[in-house]
Amino acid sequence: MYNSRPTFFIKKNSTLPKLKFGLTEQLRTYYNITDDMMDNCAVTFSLQNSETGAYIIANKAADLVVNDNFDENQFDEKYSLVYKFSLNDSSRPGIFYGEFKVDFLGENTCGKITFPITDKITVVIQDSLTKTTVV
Repeated sequence: MYNSRPTFFIKKNSTLPKLKFGLTEQLRTYYNITDDMMDNCAVTFSLQNSETGAYIIANKAADLVVNDNFDENQFDEKYSLVYKFSLNDSSRPGIFYGEFKVDFLGENTCGKITFPITDKITVVIQDSLTKTTVV
């Protein structure tokens, strides 16, 4: 069976790698998201257990990262939504579903959009004996 969900892997008790979801030009065009709107938004991340549906992370602050070298390397997305796991976030191995919410602030905006649009990101927290962190 084909799985169209984006998949992200992280070890138990790790904070790296960061989960990154690129906002493609196609997505931004479809939702009429302008660069000005990206300057004034709030980003959160949520993660829920794939079996129970219980949220282990609910609307926790995430980052909007702007690719400053976009003109030089157009294979990367200009904007990415990024979440860095805490040790507590990755303390339970299993399969989870994640999503970002972008709340566009100010007047004349499109409100709040959840990314990815169709299928949530599959997050696999793999069992591990070591902690992978950077001080």
